[in-house]
Amino acid sequence: MIRTALISVWDKSGLDEIVNFLSEINVEIISTGGTQKYIESIGVDVTPITAITGQSAVMDGRVKTLHPKIFGGILADRNNPDHLKDLNEIGGVPIDLVIVNFYPFVNEAVSKGLELKKAIEYIDIGGPSMIRSAAKNYHSVIPLCNKSQFNDFIKSYKESSGRIPLHIRQRWASEVFSMTNEYESSIYSYLSPEKNEIPESISIVVNKSESLRYGENPHQFSGFYTEPQKALPWEQLQGKQLSYNNYADMDSAMQIINEFKENACVIIKHANPCGFGLSHTPKSAYLKAIKTDPISYFGGIVGFNQKVDGETANELTKSFLECIIAPEYSNEALDIFKQKKNLRIVILKNRDINKFNIKSVAGGYLYQSSDYFDEVVSSCEIATIKKPTELELKALDVGWKLVRFVKSNGIVIANSNQLIGVGAGQMSRIDSVKIAIRKAGDAGLNLDGAILASDAFFPFYDSIELAVKYGISSIIQPGGSIKDTDVINKANELDISMVLTGKRHFFH
Repeated sequence: MIRTALISVWDKSGLDEIVNFLSEINVEIISTGGTQKYIESIGVDVTPITAITGQSAVMDGRVKTLHPKIFGGILADRNNPDHLKDLNEIGGVPIDLVIVNFYPFVNEAVSKGLELKKAIEYIDIGGPSMIRSAAKNYHSVIPLCNKSQFNDFIKSYKESSGRIPLHIRQRWASEVFSMTNEYESSIYSYLSPEKNEIPESISIVVNKSESLRYGENPHQFSGFYTEPQKALPWEQLQGKQLSYNNYADMDSAMQIINEFKENACVIIKHANPCGFGLSHTPKSAYLKAIKTDPISYFGGIVGFNQKVDGETANELTKSFLECIIAPEYSNEALDIFKQKKNLRIVILKNRDINKFNIKSVAGGYLYQSSDYFDEVVSSCEIATIKKPTELELKALDVGWKLVRFVKSNGIVIANSNQLIGVGAGQMSRIDSVKIAIRKAGDAGLNLDGAILASDAFFPFYDSIELAVKYGISSIIQPGGSIKDTDVINKANELDISMVLTGKRHFFH
């Protein structure tokens, strides 16, 4: 049975109901500081913690609950006579329920960017110590660390006549250690002097935002997880729940449209761009993107970097699409989309991108910084005698920005305002070139004067010969092969220009 409860919380929302319930069942409430004053303000009797410890708070309140009489009361195993004997000898009181939440370190220190001296005052010591102690001793003590547990506690207490089952206590105890892990990780990340590009240790805390129907395939379990108290850079306005594959494709779409300032539209299928267009309106950009691959765009995810208007929305609803992403929508567009209630409409609130990637492999984890390319294509090395024209430079820029998001081996054929062909995920580079050329031909697109972008170097010049045969006039690639000289010489022989970026873009 519960006879004594210790309550010490920063967030007092939801406290009234449980405090009044404890008062009704004649539980003595011990508290301190602001929590004590709040409980007294709602007309419930409180025993000050100083009445137990005989010691006032010291050091500006840093030390008020850290006392053997308090921690003995929490940690004493009720089934161990020696523990109870020791508790009696120090004049402690058995504490049966501990309700604690912490100083809001993330909200107050991290989010507001407080200087270190002020930030450390939001590092809670007593609270985590008390609730961890209660969680350790869950056989004897009930630990509650979240206001969402209050109703569950009241219900369980009533149903069990005060003898709350052990499995429920254990669940609450596990939630304590989840919360303290999240809290400590936030502090570690803030205080860590580690500034290396490859950290010696990684602490990542994420919480389940939602359970998904399944993963990449129906037999796989999956969920979407987010960092605590961190706002997402997007919001879903309508449509079915996003799937695992939707999230992956949506991420690619968001990253690609973030690369362009001009009015751009991209279509994603299986994490690869299968259509892309630049134009003076979102609608015309979308129509260009469709022309890249008039078949594969069916069921794709479409991303825009400009406001979607009613005219564009009408065009989008003519085909089956999984999801639309844009920074803004007109009211007319949103009304039109409502006609397709399953169509997912996502608004991109800002252009934040992940600074690193991590994935599990071979019993461990791979960590890397996110791929990027800050340089301007026009400033890269021109390796050939022939120089690219201004129009070709713009096309090379388009191609190089897109090929970064094509699964390796990746090949992109483009002009200055459109993706023309894509070859993705092949074991040999020339196979990717062949596929990109074939896809462009299937779509009825003209390759004359187009450029070709390769995510990595050419091991042989056979790809160069093939590309020029079909009208490619300029090539962009990282370089770095022992055959670079042969490849460049072949480009000179065929009278095309070639730009070397010095940076590879493998994407697995």
